[in-house]
Amino acid sequence: MTEFTQKYQKFFAEFEKVYKEYENKVKERRARGIHDYNVFDVLETKEVKHSKFIASLLDPKGLHYQGDLFLREFINACGVSDFGLDTSNVQVFREYENIDIYITDGNKHIIIENKICDANDQDKQIYRYIETIKNENSSLDNDGILVLYLTPNFDKTPSQKSLNGFEIKDGFLEKDNDKIRYKHIVCDHILKWLDKVKIEIVNLTDLNVIITQYEKAVKNLINKGEKMENNLIIEQIKENYKLCAAIHDNFKSAKINLLNELFSKVTETLKETIKTDDWEIEFHEITEITKYTKFFYTKLKEYNEKNHDGNYIYYCIESQNGYNNIIFGIVRSNEKMDKLNNDCFRDIVQESNYCKSKRWKSSEWWAWYYCNEKFRDADDNLILEYLSNEKLFISKIVKDICDDLEKLKDVLEKLNKTLIEQ
Repeated sequence: MTEFTQKYQKFFAEFEKVYKEYENKVKERRARGIHDYNVFDVLETKEVKHSKFIASLLDPKGLHYQGDLFLREFINACGVSDFGLDTSNVQVFREYENIDIYITDGNKHIIIENKICDANDQDKQIYRYIETIKNENSSLDNDGILVLYLTPNFDKTPSQKSLNGFEIKDGFLEKDNDKIRYKHIVCDHILKWLDKVKIEIVNLTDLNVIITQYEKAVKNLINKGEKMENNLIIEQIKENYKLCAAIHDNFKSAKINLLNELFSKVTETLKETIKTDDWEIEFHEITEITKYTKFFYTKLKEYNEKNHDGNYIYYCIESQNGYNNIIFGIVRSNEKMDKLNNDCFRDIVQESNYCKSKRWKSSEWWAWYYCNEKFRDADDNLILEYLSNEKLFISKIVKDICDDLEKLKDVLEKLNKTLIEQ
């Protein structure tokens, strides 16, 4: 056992040395301008930045001053030039009735649903968007609507809950007498479009630079960005493959252990920090991480499962997609609970002070979930920050949670009262 431990110690020492050499090489390359850094990866997160930038290019009235050039090339790159949109007479909207990007010339209507960062579908999402456009244009024929579903690749397709009865058949969404034009587009379509656009504006240096920056962001999404292979690290892994395999086998257990340790300390510190008896604070030690694994939650003592037949609304920290995300937000106790409908839940939350502060302008709505954007995708970063300075990090995260809870009390009371009354 001692010999194996010594091998581990030697391996980590050698690996650390090799990795530092790698980091130095990366710094040298970055100093020469060879890197994957792009402004879009630091401005905003997730689909929002992509929708905003794509829409800004597609808008003929946009500040790029290129008229409908970008829109025409986009339609060509997506293979829908036969749809008949009059690109010289269109309006482009962002978040029109929750539609990510909406393009219309008054007769033809394009709905772009952006899942470029693999976000989950919402309940009846695509169905609702189609109904919205049809209701606003009573004389509109089905052939006047085109739905473009944008994802990183072709692996993800619209869910049945999003389609709400529509079926995808030969380039159409079909349901009863409805037959809506449909096209699944991916990042490669976007890259093809950007490549064509760059040729058209080759002499416009500033605009070309911005589009090249966005091109990098899209490539990074599908692992086509410029990567620097570290042969020294690869050789270390080859020479110590047995050790690396053992590390790999134990990595998930170590991660669970660290998360349990972190949230246990967060819970204890919160109990010491919060002076009132209003909140019931619980930590759940876990043995594995599944799609919705709860680490920790707080709920108002007045509202618990005993009083509401197992149904209540509370504040929770949980994994959203296994190991990939850890989310902080408002959830319901029972996924099948339907006494409080989605619209009512969302309206109560959005009308509260919880969302009116500057910090919550970036909050995000999911069906039955309202999460703090500040804590999105916080998984490995949480652990790294915790390990780098435990005391400071625990203090920081407890303060952030207390800030949330201060704004949350009124909205949770209103949500729970509404739940009881219905």
